[in-house]
Amino acid sequence: MFRLRLTAIFLLIPFVLAACNGGDKPVAKDAEKPEAVAVEAIPVTRGELVAHYSATASLQAEHAASVIAELPGTVLTIDVEEGDHVRKGQVLARLDADRSRLTLRQNEAELDKFQNELDRNGRLIDRKLIPATTFDQSQSQFLAQRADTELARMKVRKSEITAPFDGIVTRRWIKRGQFMAANSKAFDIADFSDLTTRLSIPERDAAALKVGQAVAIAVDALPDQQFSGIIERIAPIVDEASGTIAVTVAADNASKKLRPGLFCRLDIAFDRIADAILLPKAALQGGGDDSVVYIVNDGKAVRTHVTLGRESGARVQVLDGVLPGAMVVTAGQAALRDGAHVQVLGNMIAGNVDGSKVSAHQ
Repeated sequence: MFRLRLTAIFLLIPFVLAACNGGDKPVAKDAEKPEAVAVEAIPVTRGELVAHYSATASLQAEHAASVIAELPGTVLTIDVEEGDHVRKGQVLARLDADRSRLTLRQNEAELDKFQNELDRNGRLIDRKLIPATTFDQSQSQFLAQRADTELARMKVRKSEITAPFDGIVTRRWIKRGQFMAANSKAFDIADFSDLTTRLSIPERDAAALKVGQAVAIAVDALPDQQFSGIIERIAPIVDEASGTIAVTVAADNASKKLRPGLFCRLDIAFDRIADAILLPKAALQGGGDDSVVYIVNDGKAVRTHVTLGRESGARVQVLDGVLPGAMVVTAGQAALRDGAHVQVLGNMIAGNVDGSKVSAHQ
């Protein structure tokens, strides 16, 4: 009897619960909202942009040469040392020239003999006492001997090694008492007043350069000083392998502080755009024709292709893709996809920002 009563109670429980719920169906769980990605964003601006080309290079002397001994001989004296300023034609060292001097005296004696013979035959030919062929022969002998004498005199002069131009001795290769073969290197000389460096600049940037344009030069060895230069030459052809153009920059070394071989940093301001649409480089993904940014619009990330122009520092010119004022994501975009919900940190965005396309050429 007791078991029958318990069974009746359990059978009534569902009807009681249904009456309490008013007969409605069970309530379904709310759909989960997508989680917003935390990002940082800043607005696209409009302003002046000065495009720079920066490069590193080493200074070189435009006039530099190795001075050689043109004739063999033993080094008798060395008249200059490394670091000395020399003038064009100044004697740098002297070689033993005794043999050359003896040869010169011998040739000078022979020249005097042929000179006297030519003078005598000249008087005789005037009196028609000798045939013309005899006079012509003596004249030819005299001219040949005069050439030999000049050659011997030049060899004596070549025993003195001289500077080919004004400059500074950058290296001495010889020692006193050393025997030098012909065409052996004796000194290196460079003109420090005419220093240049050569850059390989992309064709696109080189198109905006011109001869005489100013260049800012910084030298690591002289960190607290600034130097200047100008573009001296621009190559007329493009290197096919690299797509670059060779540009030669002449450095102003009026202070005499620059030297060949110094490592320097060059900066050329080659283009100025007064009213450019400016985008932070941190917002860019991809590169070249595949450059994209994420624009924050209505709390969502909109993946947008952009066409880029000049760049300067941390900013780049936008030719097409975004309007000034559009909020572009600068941090956190690696986790984004087109249409993803975003939360801008720091509450930098207020309201909706239109990120529709605009062309800077318009």
